[in-house]
Amino acid sequence: MDTITIYDGLILTIVAMLTVFIVLALIWGLVELVAKFMTDPKPLSEEILVPNPMRQRETRENPKHKIAAEIIALVLASEDEPDKKFEIVESKRIR
Repeated sequence: MDTITIYDGLILTIVAMLTVFIVLALIWGLVELVAKFMTDPKPLSEEILVPNPMRQRETRENPKHKIAAEIIALVLASEDEPDKKFEIVESKRIR
């Protein structure tokens, strides 16, 4: 069996590090390439570029956000009394 010298260990280390670097660079390039093909850039319209201060801001409620807010409110309400049961009667957004 051959002995490994310091020079052989150094060469092996450099080759291994270069291999890892090249593989990571290839993965990065592949991710960038896929991201380039997957995104669909939307053209900018005049409304986006020049906002109208007189226009009312439209807000749509996201049902997932509403459920998450209700769950967090129930968790915070039941922190002191873990055996108490709660029921959501009404859920209204307050600004």
